[in-house]
Amino acid sequence: MQTKAQYEEAKLFESLFRGGNHCHGIYNPNSNQYLTKKEMAEVSHYLAHLAGKVSIGIVPLTESGYTRFGAIDDDTHKKDKTKPVVPWTQEKYKKLLDKIKFLKLPLTVGKSKSGGAHCYLLLNKFYKAEDVRHILKKMAYALGYDRGTVEIFPKQEKLKSGESGSFINLPYHGGNTRVLLDFEGNELNTSEGLLYASKRVTNESNWSKFKLLDHGKTQDRNNRTFAATAFFKKHYPDWEQKVKDYNNLFNDPPLGEAKGDKDSELEDTVISSNERKDYFNEELEESPPTELIGYDVSDYMARTDITEPIFIVQDLIIEGSTNFTFGEKGKGKTEFILGLINALARGKDFMQFGIDKEWPCAFFDFEMHPHDPIARIRPYLEKYGSQPKRNYLHIIHWNDQKNRMFPDIATEVGQNLILKYVQEQERLTGKKPFVVLDNLRSASGYKENDADSWRPIGLWLKKLSHGLNYTLNVVDHSGKSVEMEMRGTSSKADWANVCLQILPEKRQGKLMRMKIKYAKGRGLRPDQTDPFVCQYDFEGNWTLGQSDKELADETLKKELQKLMTKNLTQKAMADELDISVGKVNKLIKEIEKEKM
Repeated sequence: MQTKAQYEEAKLFESLFRGGNHCHGIYNPNSNQYLTKKEMAEVSHYLAHLAGKVSIGIVPLTESGYTRFGAIDDDTHKKDKTKPVVPWTQEKYKKLLDKIKFLKLPLTVGKSKSGGAHCYLLLNKFYKAEDVRHILKKMAYALGYDRGTVEIFPKQEKLKSGESGSFINLPYHGGNTRVLLDFEGNELNTSEGLLYASKRVTNESNWSKFKLLDHGKTQDRNNRTFAATAFFKKHYPDWEQKVKDYNNLFNDPPLGEAKGDKDSELEDTVISSNERKDYFNEELEESPPTELIGYDVSDYMARTDITEPIFIVQDLIIEGSTNFTFGEKGKGKTEFILGLINALARGKDFMQFGIDKEWPCAFFDFEMHPHDPIARIRPYLEKYGSQPKRNYLHIIHWNDQKNRMFPDIATEVGQNLILKYVQEQERLTGKKPFVVLDNLRSASGYKENDADSWRPIGLWLKKLSHGLNYTLNVVDHSGKSVEMEMRGTSSKADWANVCLQILPEKRQGKLMRMKIKYAKGRGLRPDQTDPFVCQYDFEGNWTLGQSDKELADETLKKELQKLMTKNLTQKAMADELDISVGKVNKLIKEIEKEKM
């Protein structure tokens, strides 16, 4: 009888390698025969497979032409029937893993039954088989496989009447056989491998971006490298260096080193041709769906590809989100954000918001005087007693740039420069920085009331957050009315998770006071979006405070308590304080409640 842990392991296994409902395959190692069973593979079958009682194979293709996983099956080592089959060496697996890692392909590599390699594409839901096969062909081509040299699963895009489809043998038959490998080439046992694979489950926005890894008719170094270059140019600011690294890792011999090659082969035939092409925003343009995907609630609840959101600032900022902070000019937006990032870079709580660990921050200043960041950050050095950890708080100021200005963030040049910078900070810290753009109006000349003019910026922000998992905060101005939302097109808020509105409150001595309202709180519970008042003493200290109304009421209550000793009627007290009788009655109840 299986244990609960074994059952849960089999359920995870089934969720990763789920096939069609119409059949599954069985392999008999004793007779070396394959059998197709006209029934759905259930958890019990996966349990039997892991226990070594039976070796099952899964037909990835459903009867309706969809698939939950695919694979590149490299069994080229046994193509020559005149020679004995020699399993892959550790070095050969490592070479394949290095290529996959370099391209950041969402593939999980395992040893096949015959000693070759299965490169699994594990998906978060069912997708059209033709789309999955298409992208796997492109990935295979980019890895150096010529057309027809490897098998692509699902083998079919659609099933004809009466067809079952082709099945692929699964890993971990009998436990720790046909194992999965990590990127160092280490063999992972069953528990390790399934956990590792579950973390590599991917969605369409990730795997579809590899469409530029075009599938060629022949294995030609120039054509394959040209296709890879188009991909690098679209996704990497330092794409030319990526092309050179690709050439050395993938091409044997590299371009420029083969007999008959010119020394400048790579520059002349690949890089120069791609310099004139623009691949930046194509992938972000969404085509309308043709079909809808749904799950039975039990299947949805059992999904392993969905995890709880990670807050880098508790109850406020979710990792990989786009957020806005907006308000009137000169009323505290930048002060609030500087307070937040100085706490975040040090892993310190910010007022009521918990911060569990240090987080790198990149503050892009498009507007302030060059000395302002020095003056505004100095109090935090005194408060915390030290600078943040090296490279955990970067100031990128307009005055330090070429011609003392940033390129417009609505342009590819401006977008790529910012991406390049934060990628370098990520390399230095090992974490994706929290990116602040202060402020939007100074960062771009887009037409504020034109949704189409805003779209290139919105798409870029979406790429940074949803696509690349950077966390963003954009500082923006209010409209003409303080109570209005952000200035310009209302479509900006549609792209955001959280929008905080900064409303000035009456100063109290040296304290700057502001009311924070949640204009939008996607990902937050209603009880996490109550407005609050905070105040700053310009010595690095942020505290919660009372609103203007609350302060006024406190003053009224003090005056009212004096009048109450004179035995006046509520009408007389209302006339004396120039407020309504109802207000007097309300304040008296509060006074009595406070005494209890």
